[in-house]
Amino acid sequence: MLKYVTKPDMNTQQLSYGDPIFANIKDCFAKGNYQLGMSIIQATPPPQEWIIELPSKSRQGDSYKTIPIDIMEAAMKIIFGSAGISRIKDPIITQDRQGRFAATVIVEYFYNHPAQSNYAVLLPGIATVSSPDICMLELATPKASSMAVKNAIKQLGDLFGKSLNKSEEETEIPLEPEERKVSHEEYINSIADQVLTCKTIEDLKSYRLLVYNKKTPTHIQELYEQRLRTLKKIL
Repeated sequence: MLKYVTKPDMNTQQLSYGDPIFANIKDCFAKGNYQLGMSIIQATPPPQEWIIELPSKSRQGDSYKTIPIDIMEAAMKIIFGSAGISRIKDPIITQDRQGRFAATVIVEYFYNHPAQSNYAVLLPGIATVSSPDICMLELATPKASSMAVKNAIKQLGDLFGKSLNKSEEETEIPLEPEERKVSHEEYINSIADQVLTCKTIEDLKSYRLLVYNKKTPTHIQELYEQRLRTLKKIL
């Protein structure tokens, strides 16, 4: 019987439906057949009891299938012994021309290589979650973090939901069209343009998080403060 180290609110019964799969993988690893063990992870679909269905954010009226993050992380620890986030970068806050904000989070998730317990493999994960207004960013950021972890783990294969949604990735619609990559210079210039066109203090302050992001140069922050002083005089 497998022993679980789980969060207090985790459904351990839900996790236990993966026991036969875990046993096969760990048996392969114990016999030194690491390639077969990893192939089981790659090709075996997750137990139906792991899967939940959520409404799609990018396609109104549709839904997508996913696995709860606590189940994914607990399964990683059962299979590999040690796994978790090794690095999480500061969230990148952006705003498009329609005024929509978004939080993008990049993580590195590690697991111990089955052949060498002291050798960690890194899986990169990224996710972007949009927000209708700046007040909701505090909710968008942790959601993006969870999705980034899921997207990192899913790379291992079907057991972690890689093939659950063939037509739709578990991510929000990107703010910029995928066929056009915006350069850093274009991005900075767009911030400057939006700051200069603000007509009210309230509108200007909605850009504060964006302006004071670590990646935004100081001259944009000076432009923001100058525009703020000007609007205070006018209004």
